Amino acid sequence: MRSSLRTKWDHLYNGVEATYRRYAYTKKAKLRLKRMNGGYSCDEEYEKIVVPYWEKYGLKPKKMWYQLYWERTHVADPRYIPDDLWFGTIVPYFSNPQFRRFGEDKCMHGVWFKDVNRPATIAMNVAGVYYGPNYELLTKEEAMKACLCNRNILVKPSIDSGEGRLITFFKKEEVTEEAIRTVFDKMGANFIVQEEVRQHPVLAAMNESSLNTVRVVSLFFENEVHILSTVLRVGAKGSKVDNVGAGGYAIVIQRNGELEERGVNRKAEWCSETVDGVAFKGVKVPAFDEILDIVKEQHKKLAHFKIVGWDFSVTEDGEPIFIEFNTCPGQNQYTEGPTFGDLTDRVLDEVFINKTLAKSSN
Repeated sequence: MRSSLRTKWDHLYNGVEATYRRYAYTKKAKLRLKRMNGGYSCDEEYEKIVVPYWEKYGLKPKKMWYQLYWERTHVADPRYIPDDLWFGTIVPYFSNPQFRRFGEDKCMHGVWFKDVNRPATIAMNVAGVYYGPNYELLTKEEAMKACLCNRNILVKPSIDSGEGRLITFFKKEEVTEEAIRTVFDKMGANFIVQEEVRQHPVLAAMNESSLNTVRVVSLFFENEVHILSTVLRVGAKGSKVDNVGAGGYAIVIQRNGELEERGVNRKAEWCSETVDGVAFKGVKVPAFDEILDIVKEQHKKLAHFKIVGWDFSVTEDGEPIFIEFNTCPGQNQYTEGPTFGDLTDRVLDEVFINKTLAKSSN
């Protein structure tokens, strides 16, 4: 009975979350479309190209998505995936939401990815229990003392910490027992303390105040890991976080590791440089191939999550460093084109017609 009730609760929780994400991203899309003065005018192409393409799946996506997606290139491609369909149907199909919170727990990175280079962990709190970096039990006082390490550190939630929410940064001279106690009490439970990453000069030159990261979205499909998109996320001037929503930039990383000439900002504007005049064109992301190799190897472990967004940075000495992963990542279609590219028909056939994953999960 308890298991049955828990399953029902999980389905209810995940259904509410999916509904919220559909609403939130639809709202964002409408705002972006307004900023774009209505986007690409595509009435005729929508009826002739989009509607017939989706009919075989019993769907008719809203036209507004294609007004958005087609604006950059004016290429009328029906394979773009509407965000409401992405978050409401496709991601939940490929990535089991019942495992999401535990799977994404940053305190578990040392278990899932113990052989991958990660920021140095100083202390962790899992469901109110304190641990050291090797999962040795600590008291709260011992965890606080471990933070007095004469290093720049940060304290962040280990669960649900998207877009830099609730992260507290400390310069080494600011780390006192009183300050650490205050933030520990504020966090309550489920958080991690890590040493601040010193990033590669190429990334630091893009924006020194933020840890700029490579976001890779991958798909584990038909026993193979496919790289769907690669984007460099650069923070806004003075910001500690790198996401576009906080004023940063998203720039496509081409397969040769070089940035495209233009990136997009939070206002859906295309720009070729940061506010400080740092140009995107010609920048080659260090350790890019190594990052892709790590993603392809590590994603094979995560069969419950077949769509994953990975965040990596690069250390001063050129080593990839894994920051976190997200099992419900956003798409990068505004910058890179249709999410699944040449895989689109096979993926949509799986989700809406074949449904082999749904059968295997029963």
